[in-house]
Amino acid sequence: MTRSIFFFVALLFGATIFSVTTATAAYAQDGGMMETTSKGTLDIRLAPTWNEGGQTTFTVSFLNPGMDTVHEHQDYDFRILRGGQQVFSAAGQTGQAVLHNVEGTLTIPYTFQENGDYTIQVYLAGTGIPAIPTDEEATFPITVVPEFPAAGGILAAVLAASITTAVVLSQRLKLV
Repeated sequence: MTRSIFFFVALLFGATIFSVTTATAAYAQDGGMMETTSKGTLDIRLAPTWNEGGQTTFTVSFLNPGMDTVHEHQDYDFRILRGGQQVFSAAGQTGQAVLHNVEGTLTIPYTFQENGDYTIQVYLAGTGIPAIPTDEEATFPITVVPEFPAAGGILAAVLAASITTAVVLSQRLKLV
């Protein structure tokens, strides 16, 4: 009987560790999203990196359409919208209508003040030198969710519950 309780607790503990790591991986997934601009001029890859306190770093890559090669020289703006209203503009932060990117990849930090649904809009005003006007965009829906406690805290609580369950079961079954 003691052996079956041990296996039950070990199984419960293993299942909990699996579910915690799976849930944490899904929440922390940074990966990247890809969209083609509205007129098909470029593919845009957006890769957010989420940090504590709503701090996010967006890596934006301008790619040649259908390829994974970086396209150099774009006039662009990086915008964040909530409910259709603009809450951030990278170009606006510098007082310009658009920015120029030489290398084809850029990083933009932003701190979200509230949870909820947002739209990331990468506006492409033109490409090349001199710029050939394109006037198009790529949009990416994102959801900012509350932070979850660290996996270590969850794991400690599960471990404590598992030990308590083992002790209670062993006392009820008069194994101690």
